[in-house]
Amino acid sequence: MALLDIGFDADDTLWHCEHLFAETQEELQHILEKHAPRDEVEAKLHATELENVRLFGYGIKGFTLSMVETAVQISQGRITGDDVHRILMMGKRMLEAPVDLMPGIRGVLEALRGSYRLLLITKGDVLDQTNKIDKSGLGDFFDAIEVVQNKDVAAYRDVFDRNGVRVRNFLMVGNSIPSDVLPVLELGGWGVHIPYEHVAIHERHDADPAHDRFRRLLHIGELPALVEDIRTAG
Repeated sequence: MALLDIGFDADDTLWHCEHLFAETQEELQHILEKHAPRDEVEAKLHATELENVRLFGYGIKGFTLSMVETAVQISQGRITGDDVHRILMMGKRMLEAPVDLMPGIRGVLEALRGSYRLLLITKGDVLDQTNKIDKSGLGDFFDAIEVVQNKDVAAYRDVFDRNGVRVRNFLMVGNSIPSDVLPVLELGGWGVHIPYEHVAIHERHDADPAHDRFRRLLHIGELPALVEDIRTAG
C-alpha cells in the first residue's frame, strides 16, 4: 500500500502542553481551598469546561474563562478581585509559555519529509495554536496546517477535501484516541496513538479500538519505522 499523507496532532504530540493545564489547575485549587475541597474544585472545573466548550471551543482562553466561572460559583460570589486577577494572570502565563518540543521530533519530521506529504491538524483557538506553531519552529516541515474547532468525522472530511487527501492512504498520529484516532479509522485511514502522561478529561478513552488499522507507539521516534512497515506491507 502506498502511504501518501501523514497527519500530526500538535499539543502533546509535537510538543508538551497538557502539563500547563494540570499545573494551573493545581494553582486554582490552592486559591479556592478556603472555599471548597480540592476534589470539589476539580469536579466543578471539569464540568464547567465541558459545558463551555460549545461556546468557547478548546484552548487556554476558554480554560481561563472556565476557571473564573468556577471560582465565582465555588466561592458563591465571594472571590476577591485580587484572586480573579491572579487567575487571569495564570491564563496569560500559559499563553506566553515557551514551546517545549518532544524529544527527537525534528529528526522524525526530517526523516519523513520529502517521501510523504505532512499535514499538521490541530484543534483549538486559531491565534493560540498559530502562536505555538510559530514558536515551535516546526511549521516549515508541513505541507498544510489546519486549525479546526473540533476533531470529528465531519472536520476530518473537510480537511481531506481541502487538501486532496485520499483517506485510505492517510495516517494520523496523535495522543488522543477520541480526537486523533477514532474519526480517522471511521473514515478508512490509519490511526496511530502515542500516549501522553497527562490526558485532558475530554480526551480520555477507556479501551483501544479493535481495528486492523490502529497502532500504538511508545514514543514519536518509533514512527518512521512504523510508516515504512505499513508502506512495504501494502
